[in-house]
Amino acid sequence: MEFGKHLGKGIWGLADKMLPVAYGIAYVVLVIRVLPPEEFGSFVLVQEIFLIITGLATGFALQPLLKFASEDAVEIRGYIAIALVLNTGFLLLCSLLIVLFNVPLSLLLNSASLGPLLMYVPAMLFASYLRNFCLVLLQTRFRVQEIFWTDVFHFLGTPLLIWIWSRMHMFNSANDLLNINLISLSCSSLVGWFFSRDLFSTRFSLDKRELKKMWDYGSYSVGSTLSALMITKSDTFILAAFGGLVEVAIYNSVKTFVRIYDMLTQVVGMFVFPASSRLASQNDFTRLRAMIEKAILFATLMMIPVFLGFLIMPSLLVEIYGGKYVGAAPILRVFSIASLTVSAAAVAGNVLMGLGHARLVFYLLLQQLVLTIVGFLFLIPWLGGVGAALTYVIVSIVGTAISLAYLNRYVPLSLGAILGRTKDIVVFMKSRLAFPNRTP
Repeated sequence: MEFGKHLGKGIWGLADKMLPVAYGIAYVVLVIRVLPPEEFGSFVLVQEIFLIITGLATGFALQPLLKFASEDAVEIRGYIAIALVLNTGFLLLCSLLIVLFNVPLSLLLNSASLGPLLMYVPAMLFASYLRNFCLVLLQTRFRVQEIFWTDVFHFLGTPLLIWIWSRMHMFNSANDLLNINLISLSCSSLVGWFFSRDLFSTRFSLDKRELKKMWDYGSYSVGSTLSALMITKSDTFILAAFGGLVEVAIYNSVKTFVRIYDMLTQVVGMFVFPASSRLASQNDFTRLRAMIEKAILFATLMMIPVFLGFLIMPSLLVEIYGGKYVGAAPILRVFSIASLTVSAAAVAGNVLMGLGHARLVFYLLLQQLVLTIVGFLFLIPWLGGVGAALTYVIVSIVGTAISLAYLNRYVPLSLGAILGRTKDIVVFMKSRLAFPNRTP
């Protein structure tokens, strides 16, 4: 696979995943610097619960849709119908549980005032329903430009609405921020529907073989997603239980920077997962191995400036909060180490899923989850946010090593071969930067 073959799509993909970065910058200036720590902490808890449910629904219903619709270039109506049924049922069940148990959950998270805010979660799930479904449909056809514009309405629409709210002196609580998210998610869903309406056709009779295939894959995929979400998000809830909302606010002021890891993982998944599914279905393992080697090397090189920035100048970075969260710098320095492993982990996980090894990925992430929970329960009461970051780094290193070892069983890889892809990147860059020859 030529490195520059999908350059245009890659640029749009990178632009799409830069939107959360722009959102994060606006988030720092318009939200974290403005909201009281208790209000910010409350919003973080509601948002994390919403993201966990959304992630689980994606793993259960939309990830199978992405895999099988990517492999089938013609007939996807049956997969869409099944995904609609699975996704709708899952979200309705989760919404019902939130409505029934919002008060006990708020007490468990050491915040009695959280209960009413949790009622926003079902509304946000409804507002984002079409957005998430349409983004997956567009991804199956690599329509990255349409994905970008769908995301614009949420990631840039939210800061715009926050600014308008602030100018009207109406932005001072978690409720205001949650209402703004409802509006931006709804707009994004409408735009997603507009772009993907040509793909959004269904075959109303559900094929039992397709249903079983998606159910089997989704069962392990949702398990893997649950483990991954618990690895990345349980720290917030354990911090809330032991330290309260202010500790959650300090820690998540750091995780705003660390979102760049999620951005990289999503960029990798946008291309590597469907591409590996398609190449594996064609038994083209030569091109698959080349893609893996280039993806690992290029993504890791992109993260080196991030590593240096987080390691060398964390105090300067957190100063953007105006001295509001001075205890965040040591946490960010610890997180810097993970930037060296996140690229390889993202590639390995997406390729294994693309090859159809959902059960294997589930067991790998389950092992990492056990290690994560043990680390959090031991280190968070002792070291607080630093302990949570240290656990994240340890699990990241161990998990990346194990994932690459298993991937090597199916697609032989070596450090020398990966580093050897440097020449491909150099040739690619020279070809793009070379000036045209001029005749005298």
